[in-house]
Amino acid sequence: MEKYAVIMAGGSGTRLWPLSKEHKPKQFINLDGKKSFLVQTIERICEVIPSENCFVITNKDYLQLTEEDVNGLIPVSNIIIEPLKKNTAACISYASLFLEKKFGKGVVCFIPADSFVRNKAAYLNAINQVYQEAECRGKMMIIGVNPTYPATGFGYIQIDSEDEKGISKVVQFKEKPDLETANDYIKTNQYLWNSGIVAGQLESLIAGIKHIMPKHYESLTNALTSNDLSTNIEAAYSQLEDISFDYAFLEKFQNLHVVKGYFDWFDIGSLDAISILAGTDEHHNSVIGNHLGIDTENSTIYSLDSFITTIGLKDIIIIETEGIILVCKKERAQEVKDLVAMLKKSGYEKFL
Repeated sequence: MEKYAVIMAGGSGTRLWPLSKEHKPKQFINLDGKKSFLVQTIERICEVIPSENCFVITNKDYLQLTEEDVNGLIPVSNIIIEPLKKNTAACISYASLFLEKKFGKGVVCFIPADSFVRNKAAYLNAINQVYQEAECRGKMMIIGVNPTYPATGFGYIQIDSEDEKGISKVVQFKEKPDLETANDYIKTNQYLWNSGIVAGQLESLIAGIKHIMPKHYESLTNALTSNDLSTNIEAAYSQLEDISFDYAFLEKFQNLHVVKGYFDWFDIGSLDAISILAGTDEHHNSVIGNHLGIDTENSTIYSLDSFITTIGLKDIIIIETEGIILVCKKERAQEVKDLVAMLKKSGYEKFL
């Protein structure tokens, strides 16, 4: 059975502001001045499947950015355009129906474009395993990453015991926990980080969407079979609920299985994740760019353009980019999305 991959690259990434902006969200940025997250994701998956079987789904506002990024990696014709931002339930439903119409049958793996991965061999092993399980055993699969610390910024998957192939059944999904709860999760060995990587046979996936999300199925199917796709797909999207695939589908699916991934994976969902990319020095500081400090520890400093100097700082994030400076406590990094909302409300859209 033919294998396909769909890279989901339509998000806005407001929690990573000011590095990620509405006109250039995090999947298109390169924090270290090298390759974007989208390019890194495509290059990894194309070691498993042919580039012509790799698709990117993104919002229409990001079409030019996507074309520039994927040029030479996959055919530009493999970009699927979403007319509106309606979260991953719409994204996965539309792409699944699109691929079924184009190819009929196949196994598809959906992969977020904005994750950071180390240990590529273990990552690709997990990807191959979900393809194999989806194809040979007809299962809906998700990759759960073996947690290495009690992360409070990630979603978790509770699992039951593993079978002889190391496959577990999903018990339930848990959203971002507090630190005490995350510590409890780690101790039980029954919880994995939710990578957001999902795979299944097109036939099974679409049957599930039809049963669990009938509105998505009906609206998108009608649009895809019409003579004027661009007009009708926008009309279809306008009727859909803005909801994640996890909430709308996976939490209601009765026979979801998980492959445990033993690779370093991070959802770059907030500014404190930069420390993971940069590593730490002897003072536990994470620095990308030029920095010199006195009595500065456990802080994150980012600037590719300016020279940052600090005195007497602890547990602080400093981000400088394109004339914007953000300073906040590490423990409050998740509140950047609230700051973005305040900027919009206060008339500072030019900085977004």
